[in-house]
Order: sequence, then structure tokens, then C-alpha cells
Amino acid sequence: METKTLYLSLEQSILVSSRKVNISDIAKLFCTDKDIYHKVSKLLVFTFPNTEEGQQVVTSMKLIELINVEFKDLIIIPIGSPETIVYYKNPVPIRKLSEKIKAIILALFAFFGTGFSIMSYNGDVGSKDLLANIYKLFTNESVDQNSKGLSLGIVMYSVGLCVGMITFFNHGINHKDTDDPTPLQVQMRLYEQNVNQSIILDSERNNKTIDVD
Repeated sequence: METKTLYLSLEQSILVSSRKVNISDIAKLFCTDKDIYHKVSKLLVFTFPNTEEGQQVVTSMKLIELINVEFKDLIIIPIGSPETIVYYKNPVPIRKLSEKIKAIILALFAFFGTGFSIMSYNGDVGSKDLLANIYKLFTNESVDQNSKGLSLGIVMYSVGLCVGMITFFNHGINHKDTDDPTPLQVQMRLYEQNVNQSIILDSERNNKTIDVD
């Protein structure tokens, strides 16, 4: 009898929209035997409770155990991540008024908090004095706090700050010369990886990971 081989690949995290999670929902499979491939794809791993969203850590070893129950002579080669975080989100979430209010409050905090931080920074480093010195350097005239020249410098500084942030983070522009990720996108990916690692460690410490016995 010819020995069959199945390749099983896991990503670090994946999002599903069904409460019943099959192997094909969270893993990429490859097998030359299509019959084995389809049967393995339909194997049930676990079921999320009846909630709007949730998360669960599953190891590749657990998937191998489930497959070996049905196919004892099948050679399984795992590749990729040794575990995956399965995020569940209801495709038709319940829209609550409280959730919208929270989103509005968070947006206001982010807007005014960022503005206050920038103003505090400018006050600490003495931006007005610096602009006054620059004005005097180019015009050889002194300005006071209410001078139109200083006001113009503040306006131009504010515009330059906005344009500089948009250019640096490469947002607000429909066309990019390259497909390189922006610095903000890189930081978000690093943050996502750190969050995933923390979830995996917490799940293992609390014995909530779906793993072999």
C-alpha cells in the first residue's frame, strides 16, 4: 500500500466567521490524494460558544492528533507556526448604541489628546521663540507675540507639520511609487505580533490552549 503524505501549514492568527471550526478553516492543506484532502478538510476541531466574538489558541499537534484518529497510516508534515490564534467574529454583529458612543468618545480623546500633546511639546521647546528668531534671521526685524509676522510663521509651521506627518507615514496619497509598507504599518504589524505572542503565552499558562493531552 502506498504511503500518503499530508502537508499542514498554520498561520500565527486567522479570523473565522463560523462558530464551527473545521481544519480547513484554520490550516492550509496539501495532499496528492484528493479524497484524503477533502475528508481532512471537513474534520471538526472545536466550536465557539454562542457569542458575538471570541478567540482560541490551537496547536498543530492537536490537529495532527485529530487527523491520525481517522487516518492512522497518513504521514503528516507540519510547517509554519506551531500554534495559531483563531479569532471568531459574528458576520452580522449586533450594533449597540453603547458601542457607537464608546467609539465617538475614543475618537474625541484621540483628537484632543494628540492636539494637547503637540501643543505641550511646542510650549516646552519654545517654538514661538524659535520662530521669532528665524523671522529676525531672515528679515533682521524683531517681532513680539502679537506680530503678524509671527502669526504667519505659526500658520506655516502648522501646515508644514501636517504635510510632514502625511508624507512620512505615506498616508493620504492614492498613488505610491513603491509597495513598501509605511512606518505606521510596520509598527502595527510588530504590535500585532507582540499581541499574538502574549495571547498564546496567557492561553498556555491558563491551560486554555487546545492541545494534545
